[in-house]
Amino acid sequence: MKKIFVMLIPLMLSGCLLERVGQVDRNLKPYGAHWVKDGMTRESRRFDLVTCGSPSGEVVEFSQDQITKEKNPSEPNDIAAYLRLRSKVGVCMQGKGYTPVGDLQFLGGCDARCLYP
Repeated sequence: MKKIFVMLIPLMLSGCLLERVGQVDRNLKPYGAHWVKDGMTRESRRFDLVTCGSPSGEVVEFSQDQITKEKNPSEPNDIAAYLRLRSKVGVCMQGKGYTPVGDLQFLGGCDARCLYP
């Protein structure tokens, strides 16, 4: 009887996990869209993102060359280098008077201020 009960616990918990999946934020916007300031337009924000080091504007992507230059030899992959580059974009945007809206890590929580298409 104990074995059956132990085997049923993961099955019962999986229903909780499925319920949680249904609550995913459907308002995901690219990293750059999360930066807002009074008087900005989509175009002015895109321009500022590019000048802050995001060649693609709101979709913050970096060339492999940029990532390679940022990467430390001890790092097993490019993730930390990418995050450092993205953080530099954020610091630059703050320097231009922008403030972040929502969750910059998981890209949720944007509202009408994000002005994304």
